[in-house]
Amino acid sequence: MAEPAAPLSHPRLELSLVEARTRFVQLARLAGLTQQTTVVTEDGRPLAAIVPIEAPRPEPERPNPAAAAGWVRRIDKLRAEFRRQHVGLEQALDEAWRELDRLRPPGADREVDALRAAHADLRRP
Repeated sequence: MAEPAAPLSHPRLELSLVEARTRFVQLARLAGLTQQTTVVTEDGRPLAAIVPIEAPRPEPERPNPAAAAGWVRRIDKLRAEFRRQHVGLEQALDEAWRELDRLRPPGADREVDALRAAHADLRRP
């Protein structure tokens, strides 16, 4: 069985003060993207470091009960409106099929029969 991979260490780079100054923008971006730490040296001695920082995590929003109740009322109102519209559309569709059945009874027109078969699951008995 395979062994778990060792955690990746964050890259570390040592640069002279002059070189770090020249490449500062690049080093700062690398710190944020790759978690690279850059140690700035002067005459071989560590002087400073460019290190990545942890991004602050936003606090989870606490639900506002009054706002939630308002949204629930809006959703309930929309559901009722959609049900009302749906009933109206079903009635109109039933009327259209009744009229089509009156004008073209089953077996009289192959195209209309094909429509009936294709929409059999939508038609009310």
